Amino acid sequence: MKKQLLRLRARLVLLLARLTADDRGYSAEATILTGLLTGVAAGVGFVFGDDIVAAAENINFTNPPRP
Repeated sequence: MKKQLLRLRARLVLLLARLTADDRGYSAEATILTGLLTGVAAGVGFVFGDDIVAAAENINFTNPPRP
């Protein structure tokens, strides 16, 4: 069992070392994902903007009474 764990650890170390040296696709992938999430947030804000503002104005930060 110990040998298997050590072998797994060694493979993970090698994989992580290889991934840190190879980041060719990460920046493009992160840019696309960030743009997609920004578009979704803008769409939600456009569709539900008035409802979100109204709900935010009704937030009450007082402590509830103790029983």
